[in-house]
Amino acid sequence: MKKELEKKAKELRKEGYSINELKGTLNVSKSTISRWVADIKLSNEAQVRIDKNYSKGQLASQKTIKEKTRLKNFEADNFAINKLKDLNINSDCSLLLCSMLYQCEGSKYIKDPVTFTNSGPELIGTFLHLFRKSFVLEEDKFRVLMHLHGYHNEKTQKKFWSKITGIPMNQFLKTYNKPNTGIYKKDGYQGCIQVRYHNVKIGRIINAVAKKFMERYK
Repeated sequence: MKKELEKKAKELRKEGYSINELKGTLNVSKSTISRWVADIKLSNEAQVRIDKNYSKGQLASQKTIKEKTRLKNFEADNFAINKLKDLNINSDCSLLLCSMLYQCEGSKYIKDPVTFTNSGPELIGTFLHLFRKSFVLEEDKFRVLMHLHGYHNEKTQKKFWSKITGIPMNQFLKTYNKPNTGIYKKDGYQGCIQVRYHNVKIGRIINAVAKKFMERYK
């Protein structure tokens, strides 16, 4: 019986069956099959069949992984939605969240005005929403400095960032053009911006709130 299985394995291997296929077909361990067919020379046609089936297996595996990831992300999204739906973000909570974001992406120098730099539209928009909710501000004190690459259209990016920030384009500073070889272009990248609000006192308050909050957990 074993000799017959070995013979069959060698015949199928010559036809281009993979080790996994032989394992499933003959119900024999992979290590045994590998030993049986180790000396088999594959024709071009047999190798093409193995490569084709291997590619199909890879695609099927990737599809399964993507579906599992999609379901995990769906569960995480639902968890977040349920946790946040009844959350009341008052002015004190806004100030704390604003300060913690600023601690990550804002200027820490005490003589600087409020200066927040990032390339993420959602993060920029969230910070400014919380910032405006935390303080009584004068909108004409805002300034925006764009950092763009050569492949960006300055006018288009001004319109984009003006919409995200709610800051008029006439309050944008002269754009800083970052050196770029032109070889690499990041799709969807809108450039990086620095939002400034010219009030050093508020900058100190934001940094102090974050500092004192974190000191609780030393």
